[in-house]
Amino acid sequence: MNRIFQTFLVAAVVAFALPAAFGQRFSAWSDPVNMESIPGTSTEFNTPFGDGCPIQAPDGLSFYIASNRTGGMGGQDIWVSTRAATDAPWGPFVNVGAPINSSSDDFCPSPAPGNILFFVSSRPAPGACGGADIYRTRRSGTTWEEPQNLGCEINSPGTEWSPSYFQDENGHGVLYFASNRPDGHTPGGTDLDIYYTVDFGPAQLAPGVNTEFDDARPNVRHDGLEIVFDSTRPGTLGGPDIWTAKRGSTSSDWEAPVHLPAPINSAGSETRASLSWDGKTMVVGSNRPGSEVDGNGNPSGDVWVMTRDRLPDPKTTTADFDGDGISDVSVFRPTDGTWHVLQSSDGQYSVQYFGLSNDKAVPGDYDGDGKTDYAVFRPSNSYWYIRYSSDSSFHAVPWGLASDVLAPADYDGDGKTDIAVYRGGTWFILRSSDGNVDYRYFGTGSDIPVPSAQ
Repeated sequence: MNRIFQTFLVAAVVAFALPAAFGQRFSAWSDPVNMESIPGTSTEFNTPFGDGCPIQAPDGLSFYIASNRTGGMGGQDIWVSTRAATDAPWGPFVNVGAPINSSSDDFCPSPAPGNILFFVSSRPAPGACGGADIYRTRRSGTTWEEPQNLGCEINSPGTEWSPSYFQDENGHGVLYFASNRPDGHTPGGTDLDIYYTVDFGPAQLAPGVNTEFDDARPNVRHDGLEIVFDSTRPGTLGGPDIWTAKRGSTSSDWEAPVHLPAPINSAGSETRASLSWDGKTMVVGSNRPGSEVDGNGNPSGDVWVMTRDRLPDPKTTTADFDGDGISDVSVFRPTDGTWHVLQSSDGQYSVQYFGLSNDKAVPGDYDGDGKTDYAVFRPSNSYWYIRYSSDSSFHAVPWGLASDVLAPADYDGDGKTDIAVYRGGTWFILRSSDGNVDYRYFGTGSDIPVPSAQ
């Protein structure tokens, strides 16, 4: 692996990933619409030919597909459409040309931050591993560098599909893709399976998403917490359908995949779904009714799009004791362990005894009922004492050291505050969603964690 390239790519993804929030929540997907039905979109966006493998670039200004439409260099070629702003319509597709396209099939484009493009090609290049392999290139100005094969630890004698790159929480580069290589999920099977590689090391089967059926063309949201892919497993409505899975962190296993309902899926074939950088748009290749008709009178593969809204993050206020969505004016008095609250909902003043002298206040919504719970950390024994507002139950949890910086917050996106401490650049998080311990390395010894309770 080209280490200079790897270092550049990881640095580029870090720059893009800093604003990302773990545990994002979204509304349900809208009904899909043909891209050409969006006002202003080029009437040449879809054609009677096979237009598939759709995906937006991270900046939302370029849109890539694979197509065998006329004007290409042979077989499947990679094409790109551009627009001036993220709220502007898409223009016509232009063939990206050599050196990305060749006289062989070139498909499954996957742009990454830093003007990087992964794609798949069956070109007979030196070092090819057999079938179609994954390549990567970088654009410098208006010129694409000569594509480089990712090597035979990642590629195989079979065919690879749909590379999808992201950076995990520990700064490692992760590439997901599909392959029909031998000895996959099902011994002796020839079905498609989903694989991944960390820092461009050897390929590994992705746990939790493969079956004895075809599981193909994965696309992972840029924070690594959501995956979409197409599969022929039981439950589909016709051909391959789109399935999705989520997880609380990139070190966790994927939850059980969920079949997306009609009309997202149809009696036709839905393949290579992909998510925009902000997670609010999903595009898919489909030959469902409403697609342009090919030369035989059948629906061709067209690009379809659906959207969803980003939901407000679970309330992270640490002072909403009455649950009206507004922080209450309140204080904790460590000299006698009392909480003094002026409720915003009705102006009522209350005093609550909870804690001892010299305890540290760590209020939060630990039970997820939308109200702040009374909670303290006791340095003398490193216990967290919490009284749930939902049922007044009492909970005592040992966590951290007296010298730690207390940093309770909702790190797994389940709407509940997690018990957490910060220790010289290391975060120790007790996840409320599954009780697992999450270690994260971010910051230095002199830094102050943003969700600090001190």
